[in-house]
Amino acid sequence: MVQALPQYSEQIEKLSLHVEIAGKINRIITEQGLKELGQLEQDLVFGDAGMKDVIKFLTTNEAVSHENKLRLMMILAAIYPEKFEGEKGLSLMKLAKLSTEDANAVNNMSLLAPLSESKKGSASSFSLKFDIHKKKRAARKDRCSEQETWQLSRFYPIIEELVEKLSLGELSKDDYPCMNDPSPSFHGSSPAAASIHEAPVAHSMRSRRTPTWARPRGSDDGYSSDSVLRHTSSDLKKRGKRIFVFIAGGATRSELRVCHKLTGKLNREVVLGSTSIDDPQQFITKLKQLTPSEISLDDLQI
Repeated sequence: MVQALPQYSEQIEKLSLHVEIAGKINRIITEQGLKELGQLEQDLVFGDAGMKDVIKFLTTNEAVSHENKLRLMMILAAIYPEKFEGEKGLSLMKLAKLSTEDANAVNNMSLLAPLSESKKGSASSFSLKFDIHKKKRAARKDRCSEQETWQLSRFYPIIEELVEKLSLGELSKDDYPCMNDPSPSFHGSSPAAASIHEAPVAHSMRSRRTPTWARPRGSDDGYSSDSVLRHTSSDLKKRGKRIFVFIAGGATRSELRVCHKLTGKLNREVVLGSTSIDDPQQFITKLKQLTPSEISLDDLQI
């Protein structure tokens, strides 16, 4: 009788829909082995897994889909680019059963990866190694301060860490040199400190008059476009200095989300720009189309 009541029937329909969707997602995760694969991917990035774990996974999980294998190999290429040189790379491609185009994307990913510490050390000076145990390489570090909502939520876009360090003034000047030395109030210092070390105001050669298109007009009812823009601009004035981030080669939607999140967290507007906004398929297509001459930085002029 209760289920037949109209106010409960709508709730039961919504609940059954959610249960059905959750069941389908759970079935896909189980069939494709995404839980084990996701754990391996994150362990690779954070240094908790190595080459042996990947080889073991590929040999024991032959039913893994083509896309998942490709993603796993691309992560591996970004962390261990030296493993894809010569015969080693060909053996890995055969084990993953990748096509020629996909293998090309993985090889290009390995070329885009930074130099490993061992190669840097061998190129600069001779070093003695007393540690007989091989350390697994970690491309990223765990964020202990972040609260994990679920087990596979350890990953976050690197732009989040970079913008936070920039805001605190802790960004490496060797990796990210400044064209001009920033003012003391640049890194979000307090108003009192900013007033003490106030930089000289640059005088503009333009007219001081407010142009006609910038003068406020229209209603202030809180609903019209003029009113909304006025309130938004006043809110932005209360925030700290803006942070502009530009990513050459394409940005992702997760990076857009991070910038939106950091705007509220840092109380500074974070603006993201890029040459394009790419989804995974577009990113892989770009990787496949890269040529060795485009990857090389020998003829790069800035």
